[in-house]
Amino acid sequence: MNLQEIRQEFVEDTEFLKLCDRYEEIDLSVAALELARDYYPDLDFDHSLVWIDERADEIRQQTSSFQKPYSQIEFLAETIGTRHGLRGDNAAFQAADGSFMNSVIKTGRGIPISLSILYMAVAKRAGIDLEGVAAPAHFLTRLETIEGPVFLDAYTPGRYMQYDECVDWVQTIADVSRSDAKSGLKSVGHRTIVTRMLNNLKVLYIEQQKWEHALRVQNRLLLLNPSQYASRRDLALISLKAGYPGEALALLRKVVSVAPELEQRMLRSQITQAFNEITRWN
Repeated sequence: MNLQEIRQEFVEDTEFLKLCDRYEEIDLSVAALELARDYYPDLDFDHSLVWIDERADEIRQQTSSFQKPYSQIEFLAETIGTRHGLRGDNAAFQAADGSFMNSVIKTGRGIPISLSILYMAVAKRAGIDLEGVAAPAHFLTRLETIEGPVFLDAYTPGRYMQYDECVDWVQTIADVSRSDAKSGLKSVGHRTIVTRMLNNLKVLYIEQQKWEHALRVQNRLLLLNPSQYASRRDLALISLKAGYPGEALALLRKVVSVAPELEQRMLRSQITQAFNEITRWN
């Protein structure tokens, strides 16, 4: 299957395809729902989008009373995290629903990035310029104020941090240097956010051996990074696990010629396995 054929699988996913075409400005909430539709083919986006609009209306009614530079962050966390009960949960890391916006709204539980995307969606509709931060080990959001950036941890409702406090916190939880913690607190674009969401799902599906779901995620990652060796290699390996030895063999023969020496033996063994799978049924 070539890239154009893979792209046809996602023809309805207009926001995702914008990212594939290198557009950076997309409706991130819709893109997140497009990823959820892979798992829930009959997903109705309207329920989630209406929920977001309603929360934005609640916040917009109070904006005139904000006094402190970080009042917007406080009220956003109070509205979504306290009043409506959305928060992080360890169990959410073990299920795909923890990554899906529709499920997070329904259950009130999610992982840092899915919760952060919801916060960003509500904030955008309320006129608050909240940005995503792909910090090491824990996704955050960031608001610029006249006193400097303020960081919100959507996973733990009500936790917001100023810059130095957030640097210290990231250093601790991710066990990284101070310079790495600082570089990880820059705002990131929608392409980076969607890629991180997909990689989270990919790891989960592989751990759970849900190969068809992993394959669809990897197809998306390939469309986002068509020239990346790792994307093509992983598509080959997952295709074999998903029961498509013919497609896997063709892909493996292409990537093995450009693979690092350390991966040559592994890839050749996968070529043999794919070939044996094909001949077994012929």
